[in-house]
Amino acid sequence: MKKSYYLVIVLAIVFLLYYGVNAIFSPSFEIPVTQVSSGEFIISLDENGSIDAKRSMTISSPRVRGLQITWLAPEGIIIEEGAPVIKFDASQQMTDLSDNQSNLKINRNSLSRAKKEYTIQEKQLKLDLEKAKRNYDEKKYDAPRIGEEAKMEYELAELNFAARLEQLKADVDKAEVEVDRSEEKVKKAQRELEQMTIKAPIPGLVVYLEIWKGGTMSKVQEGDSPWPGQGLINIPDLSEMIVKTTVSEVDASKVDTTQEVIITLDAFPDKIYNGIITKKSTLARRKESGSKINVFDIDVAISDNDGELKPGMSASAKIIIDRRNDVISVPFEAVFERDGETVVYLKNKKKQVITVGTKNSMSIEVLDGLSGGEEICLLDPTLDEQGLPGDKASEPEINKDKNKSKRSSGQKSRRGGKGR
Repeated sequence: MKKSYYLVIVLAIVFLLYYGVNAIFSPSFEIPVTQVSSGEFIISLDENGSIDAKRSMTISSPRVRGLQITWLAPEGIIIEEGAPVIKFDASQQMTDLSDNQSNLKINRNSLSRAKKEYTIQEKQLKLDLEKAKRNYDEKKYDAPRIGEEAKMEYELAELNFAARLEQLKADVDKAEVEVDRSEEKVKKAQRELEQMTIKAPIPGLVVYLEIWKGGTMSKVQEGDSPWPGQGLINIPDLSEMIVKTTVSEVDASKVDTTQEVIITLDAFPDKIYNGIITKKSTLARRKESGSKINVFDIDVAISDNDGELKPGMSASAKIIIDRRNDVISVPFEAVFERDGETVVYLKNKKKQVITVGTKNSMSIEVLDGLSGGEEICLLDPTLDEQGLPGDKASEPEINKDKNKSKRSSGQKSRRGGKGR
């Protein structure tokens, strides 16, 4: 009797352990469901791009040799228009300006002396000419020889007057040319001195550029000696920001200026920005070097810039092609094809035949079979006895696992899951 009692206890314990452990380690799947949408249905093109400033300026080194940077505005700060951005060593320019100013002063004094000499000589020559004329007038009726000498003296005075004044005028002109040259050199030295401090042409963000130095490319810094005309700093104006993106030549006909765009950023995934297409390139280009895909460049103006946007941020642009109201729609993951019919599975796992219409990147329109608000399965519930691929598996995954499961059981495979 005791043996039978102990045997019953042992069997009970084994039974409990077996089914308890089996319950613990047996997989339990819950079919994910979603609600059938009813409302606005957006047809769009989803493109990737990056944030950029609508307006930006690149500051380059002046066309002056022997430059050396002595100061840079800190990178990343917002700078006002007209504020200093770069300063160069100006010692040589200051020396040149001082020397040229000294030469200008000397040449101006020379010009002043030449003009005074011209005035004095002009008066003296006029006096000599008048004396010679008066002497000729007095003696022209005297003896022929005396009259002839007086005439020759008068003619000589006339020739001397013209020649001497011409020489004096040439001296004045030469002095004026030297003054003009000196003034131009002074102006050039002043310009070069002013160029040793470069000011911001527009307000914006200070962004250092990379330059070639020491055999490598690195950002510009104090102490560098850039080439004349080399780009050093970029200043994007952050008050007006755009998204630069592309569309394929296949979709280009669907896109034009003034179209609405919904923008999201990787940096701020919870924020949504609104934009308008402002520019579409006239000609297509290769998407990448060596690629056979042609694309059109698109600029999207961001209408609600909140000051958080910075050039280079990754952006997703949803270009609105059409907006339709009161549309019943379901996610692609919930749509399957069974025995030539397009179906969804209700929460109670009941199959529901539907008629589908237009689709966008995430959902498909339902023309008949659903009224909106129903809860439907995101996975095929008929697979639960064969082992689901995962709670949130994509449609291709479902189809692949379903077919593999059916092949292993010897059943005839059926095509399932409607592709995007």
